[in-house]
Amino acid sequence: MGSDAGRGARRWLPLRLAVIAAVALVALVVAFLVRQSSDEDPVLTTYDGVPAGVEGDVAAGGEPGWVLGEDGRLAVYAAGSSTCPWRPTSVTADGDRVTVRLEVDGGPACTMDFVYSTSVVALPDGVDPDALEVDLELVRGQS
Repeated sequence: MGSDAGRGARRWLPLRLAVIAAVALVALVVAFLVRQSSDEDPVLTTYDGVPAGVEGDVAAGGEPGWVLGEDGRLAVYAAGSSTCPWRPTSVTADGDRVTVRLEVDGGPACTMDFVYSTSVVALPDGVDPDALEVDLELVRGQS
C-alpha cells in the first residue's frame, strides 16, 4: 500500500511544480511591468490643493507654480478640472534649468470646476537646488 501512495505523489508532483513555476513567472512579469511603467511616470505623489507656503491669493490667480521642498523634491501645482487635473508627464534638465511638462490627465469628459492639485516630482540628477530655475510647460490636447 505504501508503494501506491508513493506513485500517486510522484504523479502530482510535476503538476504542482509546474503550477508553482507558472505563478512565479506571472509574478515576475507583473513586477517588471509595474517597475517599467513607474520609471516613465515622474510623479511621486499627488494631492488636492496647493503646497504649504503658497499664499491663497497667489493661487487664486489660476497660474501654475512650483515650490522646492526641504526634501529636495519639487511640488508643482496647477488649477483645472478635479476629474482631469494637470499632471507632470516629463521632468528634464539643462544644467540647473528644469522643465516640467504638464498635460491633462483624464477625459474626454471633465467636470467644469476649478481646483488646484499638486504633484510632487524628483529633481533630475545633477541639478543644484540652490541654483534651480523651473519652467512649467502646459501642453493642451489637440482639438
